[in-house]
Amino acid sequence: MKIAWQSFEQEALDSLRALIRLDTSNPPGNERLATDFLAARLAESRVDPVIVESAPDRANLVARIHGKDSTLKPLMISSHTDVVPVEHEGWKYPPFSAEIAERCVWGRGALDMKAKGAMDLGVFSAIVRAQAIPNRGLILAAVADEEAGSEMGAKFMVERHPELVRAGYVLNEVGGFTMFFGERKFYPIQVAEKGFVTVRMTTRGTPGHSSVPRLDSAIAQMAELICKLNRAPMRRRVTPLMRQLFERIGVSPEIETPIFRAMLSNTVVPTIVRAGYKDNVVPGVASVILDGRTLPGETAESFLAELRAIVGTEPDLEVIRSGAPVEASTRTPLFELLAARTEAADPGSEVLSWMIPGATDSKFYAQLGATCYGFAPVKLERDTMFGSLYHGNNERLPVEGFFWGLRLYAEVVLSFLGLRFGDVFE
Repeated sequence: MKIAWQSFEQEALDSLRALIRLDTSNPPGNERLATDFLAARLAESRVDPVIVESAPDRANLVARIHGKDSTLKPLMISSHTDVVPVEHEGWKYPPFSAEIAERCVWGRGALDMKAKGAMDLGVFSAIVRAQAIPNRGLILAAVADEEAGSEMGAKFMVERHPELVRAGYVLNEVGGFTMFFGERKFYPIQVAEKGFVTVRMTTRGTPGHSSVPRLDSAIAQMAELICKLNRAPMRRRVTPLMRQLFERIGVSPEIETPIFRAMLSNTVVPTIVRAGYKDNVVPGVASVILDGRTLPGETAESFLAELRAIVGTEPDLEVIRSGAPVEASTRTPLFELLAARTEAADPGSEVLSWMIPGATDSKFYAQLGATCYGFAPVKLERDTMFGSLYHGNNERLPVEGFFWGLRLYAEVVLSFLGLRFGDVFE
C-alpha cells in the first residue's frame, strides 16, 4: 500500500521528536532506549530487527530488506543513537523536550544525529509497507557510542558482527546542508573525514610539600608543554581534495578561518588535565588527554612523530585509541546521483566534495570495503550558524528544512535501490 507523502512527513517529524525525548547522553549512553523505540516502530511494519548489545543497555540495531539482484552490493543507511551531554542552563528550551518553536524543533540530537535516524526509519519502513521490492538490498543500522569513539557501536559491529553491517555503500551523517560563500549556495557532501588519535601525555617530577616551590614539578612541566602545543601549530598540508574545494568556491587556501585551518593540517588539542590529590602536596605525576586529528594520508605513527617534535623527548606519550582517516571516490553512481538530485532540489545550488575535521562511524564501515558518504540533507537559511549547533547549546533543526531534506533523501535512496518515488509514495 502506497503512503501519502504529507502523512509520512508528519510521521517522520513525530519519530524525530520521540527520539530527542529519549536521553541517550553519552556517557553513559543507554542507547537501548532509542533501540527499543526503533524496534517497536519497525514491528508496526512487521520488521523484526537484530539487536546486539556490546554491554548492558549499549544496544545496536540492524534491519535488512533483500534485493532482487544479489550481484548488487547493498546500501546501508546508518545513524548513531547517542548524543553528547548538555549544559541545561544554557538552553532556551529544555534540551530533551523536542519543543517546536520559532519554526524549529529544539533538542539535543536534532542535528547530531536523530534527524537522520528518523529519516532512515521512515524510508526503510515505507518501502516495507508499500511492499516494494528493490533491485539491491537495503540495510538499516542504528548504532551506539559514536560520540565516545564507537567502541560500543560501529567499531564493535565491524569487528564482532561484520556480516550484519557489510555493505557496498553507506549513507551516514554530516552532509547535504545548505552552505553559503558570498552569493553562491552550496551543498557539501562528505567524502572524507580526518582520523583521530587520542593520546595521554604524562610528565613526572619530584613530589613534596607545597610550601617549597619546585620549578620542575610535574604540573609546571605540563603547563609549559600545553603552551608549546598551543603556540606551535602542526605542519600545513593542502590535500588534493581541499585544493579542488578551494578552486570550486573561489577562496584562497591561505584563508584564516577555524574550520579551514582544521582541514589543512593535523591538529592536537588538550582536553582533560589531571594532577594532584591534596592542596598542600606537589604531585609527582601530571597527565593531559590530547585529542589529535589526522589528515587523509597520515597514520597514528606519523602523528606521534609530529607531536614528539613539538613536545620533545621527556613526556610519556600513550595512544589510548585511534581511527584512520578515510576518503571515498566521487566517481561512483551513488555520488553522481547525490549531486544531481541535490542540485535539482534547490536550483542554482552547487554540490561540493567535502572533508570534515571530525570523525564519524564511516571510518569503521570503510574497513569492510564500503564507499561512505555523509548525506543528511537539510535546507537552511543564510543566517543559520549550522556548525555551531553541533554539540552546542540550543541545537535545533528547521521543520521546513527537515521536510525538504526528507523528500530529497527519500528520492535518492529509492532511486539508488532501483525504485521510483511513486512506487512507495503518493
